[in-house]
Amino acid sequence: MKNILFIFHFIFLFGQISAQTNIKVLFYNLLQFDGFDNRKYDLKYILDTYNPDIFGVCELKSEAASDTILNVCLNYGSTDTYRAASFHYNTSGSYQDLNQLLFYNNDLFELTYQDILQTSVRDINHYQLKLRTQDPNNEIYLEVFVAHLKSSDGNTNEQTRLDMATVFVNYLNNIPTDHYILFMGDFNLYSSSEPAYQKILDINNPIIMNDPIDSPGVWHNNSSFSHIHTQATHLYGNSLFVGGGLDDRFDFIMVSENLMDFQNPHLRYKNQSYRAYGNNGTCFNESIVSTACDNGIYDLVLRNHLYNMSDHLPVVMEMETDATLSVSYDSVTNAFYVSGQHPVKNTLTIDGPDDFPVFIKLYNLLGQQLKEIPHYNIHTPIDVSNLSSDIYFLEITYNNYRQLLKFVKSD
Repeated sequence: MKNILFIFHFIFLFGQISAQTNIKVLFYNLLQFDGFDNRKYDLKYILDTYNPDIFGVCELKSEAASDTILNVCLNYGSTDTYRAASFHYNTSGSYQDLNQLLFYNNDLFELTYQDILQTSVRDINHYQLKLRTQDPNNEIYLEVFVAHLKSSDGNTNEQTRLDMATVFVNYLNNIPTDHYILFMGDFNLYSSSEPAYQKILDINNPIIMNDPIDSPGVWHNNSSFSHIHTQATHLYGNSLFVGGGLDDRFDFIMVSENLMDFQNPHLRYKNQSYRAYGNNGTCFNESIVSTACDNGIYDLVLRNHLYNMSDHLPVVMEMETDATLSVSYDSVTNAFYVSGQHPVKNTLTIDGPDDFPVFIKLYNLLGQQLKEIPHYNIHTPIDVSNLSSDIYFLEITYNNYRQLLKFVKSD
């Protein structure tokens, strides 16, 4: 009877994981990225730890730089998962060496359209993605906008940011209301009272937008918002990096209101998945590599790569869909296994490929997620001492592959 019950629970859990697909989103200000220096290897490491399906960037200097990201940082070895949208130099203002672009997982999405919204400073780039589903009657479209609003404080710059945000809002009249929208970028906003922020979230807009973490206030130099600050990663600046430590929330991913419907089976924001990637919440006015930032889920290895790569941190979030996709993730048969003592008592260790960190989620028999480790290094013990005696599962994501492992916990 116990074996039958276990098999039932295993099938239930596996079905729950397989039927629901998580889609990872990452936006990153790449800080005048030209692809020629060693920062490309820092970027590769950062992307390997998160494995985004949608990757929006700003401050990309050239098409050659985008090719480096695609061929060195995303597709390498036998991997050919990612595609880049067509690169265009900015047609607005005089910032032709600071460009926006989108990269995407071609297994999950088809790029069906792209457009340029002109402003007085920099373009806002629009990309329409279609989710690859098996049901031709269930077309799911995601409209992604990537922007880099005017920098610096002061009334004149606030007005320019408002003008740019208004261009985006007016363009929403062209978007079908049943499509889903991501508006991401370096918005250079200092507080939620700024006119540009209020304009983006105005409930009278053609399509209502939401800030997924809904954190109103003065973000600049305010320790109350230290967990969402994204700039600056350096305490002391130089000719490339801005200094000052983490004390600003400049980078955003905004979502259309229909993505905030957590019962929506087509596409929805995954609750509590939005983060300033690499920020442990203890780095207020500190360098990201300071010992003050050690306590949290982001280790020093990752933070060193973020420190070297940009003076901004990425922002990340996830979406979920219950749609049946035409291409599913492959499984690496027997690639990973739980090593050491069985049943597990206080810690468990995973053995397997160790060339890149893996992403781990821990589930109980009911399919409830108990824990996640976004950049687990193979052979490092995982503390499970607080778990009761039972059967548990680990969902392991590695280089665009997924595997499910079972382990038994005993007291």
